[in-house]
Amino acid sequence: MLVHQCIECGSLSINRIAADDDPSTIIAIFQASAERPIPAQCEENGIRMLRAHEADIPYKQLYGSIEVPDIVWSL
Repeated sequence: MLVHQCIECGSLSINRIAADDDPSTIIAIFQASAERPIPAQCEENGIRMLRAHEADIPYKQLYGSIEVPDIVWSL
């Protein structure tokens, strides 16, 4: 799941990752946000955010292992 925080009002929105979402984009979002402070609202709402040392979790969920597969494009 992705957690969004509105920059205007600070409210949280939780969105599931869909099958047609690009896995490399999901990993890039995780990597960009893993070192940021966790908003207090997350803890207050029981949302446990993954941290950088837990990077194997999204890789396993998206790719089935921590190895990122080579993408082969075919037409």
